[in-house]
Amino acid sequence: MITKGILTLITLLTIVTLSFSQKNNSIKYQKVSSTDFYDSTNYNSILKRLDKISPNSERIWGEMTASQMLHHLNLAIGSGLGYYTLPDVSTFMSRGFNQFLILNVLKRFPISTQTAQPLKVSESFNFETEKNQLKEILTKAYNTKTDGDWGKHTYFGKMTRNDYGKLIMIHCNHHFQQFSN
Repeated sequence: MITKGILTLITLLTIVTLSFSQKNNSIKYQKVSSTDFYDSTNYNSILKRLDKISPNSERIWGEMTASQMLHHLNLAIGSGLGYYTLPDVSTFMSRGFNQFLILNVLKRFPISTQTAQPLKVSESFNFETEKNQLKEILTKAYNTKTDGDWGKHTYFGKMTRNDYGKLIMIHCNHHFQQFSN
């Protein structure tokens, strides 16, 4: 019982801290209105937003170029579908507390979120190649049918199909807003 109370207190303090830090930021950042990636309207919306991103899209925060951001999303989503093999850097906190907080409470990544090491991108990539691969990965993700279609996430560990869908919506929204979309 004490452990549950401590986790609740930590969750509340984290939410308050993140909310306060976001309010002091001049960037207008919005949560996704729905985290159901498997709804055809949401899936098509993600694809339309992706199509609006160009190599010259204005970056609002961070250091990645548009092509690096696309490769980052390819790694993050594609690794769960077998496109990439990334090391498991998940911890008890990332698999439990952090996963629950992002997917069910915050429903967004705070702008200052640290990137898991296997998802950090610093090389240059071909924009069109990365964009086309992300479309392919998103289509494959949309067409999954069971939890077994997904492997472990490098940071969040084992997740259900629906949790992956939530993460796709939240993560794509985060980076599409990063590039004025």
